[in-house]
Amino acid sequence: MERTGKRLGVILVILAALVVLGGLFWALWGRGQVVGRITGPEWNYLELDGVTYARRDSTPYGIQDKGKFLGLAASGEERFRLYAVKGDEEGRYIYCFWDWEGFFYEKE
Repeated sequence: MERTGKRLGVILVILAALVVLGGLFWALWGRGQVVGRITGPEWNYLELDGVTYARRDSTPYGIQDKGKFLGLAASGEERFRLYAVKGDEEGRYIYCFWDWEGFFYEKE
């Protein structure tokens, strides 16, 4: 009985370690890839996969339309999280989230 308890404890520790390592791998490798670049004095432009997007303050979408995570964009040392926009079937808009604020970019 005691031997089974020790074996179960070892198995649980190994599983917990694998979960932690998997989470670190996912956070550092997959979600940390810089896929775009933001330029301009007020972060006016986003370049993603060779396509230029311009920042728009007025769009038919809002934060509730944030879709699939696309990767990160860089502007110097700053990093921005990029998301697809739900309901944007043409792919005209990208939602960009930085710190506590978010804004949209529209394909030029």
